[in-house]
Amino acid sequence: MGKVILVTGASSGLGLATAKALAAQGHTVYGTSRDIKRITGVSFTPLQMDVTDDASVKAAVDKVIKEQGHIDVLINNAGNGITGPLYAMPVDSAKKQFEVNFFGVVRVTSAVLPSMIEHKHGLVINISSLAGLFGLPYQGLYSASKFAIQGYSESLRM
Repeated sequence: MGKVILVTGASSGLGLATAKALAAQGHTVYGTSRDIKRITGVSFTPLQMDVTDDASVKAAVDKVIKEQGHIDVLINNAGNGITGPLYAMPVDSAKKQFEVNFFGVVRVTSAVLPSMIEHKHGLVINISSLAGLFGLPYQGLYSASKFAIQGYSESLRM
């Protein structure tokens, strides 16, 4: 029997490929994007969600749970990258980077976990990067946000 899977950042790249592959395996997949018009011709259900917005996250998670009764797997994939030398990066750029890459993971996980706990099953997969293990030149803010995901994920696992 297939699982109910929520994949954030499913409009392109790894998120799109993951959502397509899981749907092809027979799972019920909801793939999110800030702009679901970008998701076309797919075998999974596109779902509007902005991981930087509490109300958007709550509405999307509530919709999946209302339609399916639960979420078995959450794949936190949504993210972006800002490049440039750290000394030239404004604090606002760092905040934007963390809002998507780190706080988006926290926000979506926090919305999904109560249902998983209630149903006594579930799996959360947080997509990070090798940049979360060592800093990359000209991608320091990206690396910092991925380091944060590593720490969050290790703590969540406990």
